[in-house]
Amino acid sequence: MQEGQPQKEPTLARAPAPSPWPDLAGVHAFLVEDNEDTRVMVSQTLQHCGAMVTVYESADAAIADLGEFMPTVFICDLSMPRLNGLEFMRAIRRLPPERGGTVPAIAVTAYYEEFAAAAALEVGFNAYMTKPVRLEQLARAVKELSAARG
Repeated sequence: MQEGQPQKEPTLARAPAPSPWPDLAGVHAFLVEDNEDTRVMVSQTLQHCGAMVTVYESADAAIADLGEFMPTVFICDLSMPRLNGLEFMRAIRRLPPERGGTVPAIAVTAYYEEFAAAAALEVGFNAYMTKPVRLEQLARAVKELSAARG
């Protein structure tokens, strides 16, 4: 090094901090939720993570679409008018695999009761979450269930 030239400080390359949000590219979620605010919040979050989200206000509409679209995961509110989440999952689990009968599913509800969680798991939901849903936790559950199915 020549005299008079400033000495360069060594620089350390820093890796970017890992994102707390999972990469959901390739995931197609069916979101069945009658509350508009929750539908918007959950669908925008999952889309931000790279998932394709098809949103339904009722379980009947989601079941009707299973002939045309096949989700990677269901996310379903338990307390809905007409066909509730438990009835929805019973109907799904009666379907053959090629029609969605084995698609992983997450139950969400505003009311936590131990027997409701047990009932949700008994009818075929793979996970149970209470509202307000922690969005990062939900996105991670979607990732885990999608990867397990993969």
